[in-house]
Amino acid sequence: MRNENNRPSIEQFRQFVKDHPKLREAVKNGKKTWQQYFEEWYLYGEESDVWDEFRTGSGTTSSKKAENKQNEEGYVGKMMSFVKNLDPDQIQDHLSNVNSTLNNIQQLISQFKSPATSSQREQKETSQPFNFRQD
Repeated sequence: MRNENNRPSIEQFRQFVKDHPKLREAVKNGKKTWQQYFEEWYLYGEESDVWDEFRTGSGTTSSKKAENKQNEEGYVGKMMSFVKNLDPDQIQDHLSNVNSTLNNIQQLISQFKSPATSSQREQKETSQPFNFRQD
């Protein structure tokens, strides 16, 4: 007899138990009750290491989990190698080049925008929008 008022989490747990038949054996052996397993499932989720002993050898969830860890390690490794290869002097040079380019673009725009007097141009040349200091 199926109760239509069940919460979706109970149905999800039932599906989880179907995917992990070793849980039934553990309950039959008296290791824990269904309530205890449901509470652990609800707290930890399906991907927790708590369920490793109940996973089958050809389980898709464990292979997905291993694949995700491998991908994360690959991304972290790539980022770490990228950061190690950064040269602070080159970054400073590039930022200075970008700063001077933006300065030139601003001057060009200001020339086309309105005719400015020479004193206004000199003031704009001396003020830099991005002031980077070299260490």
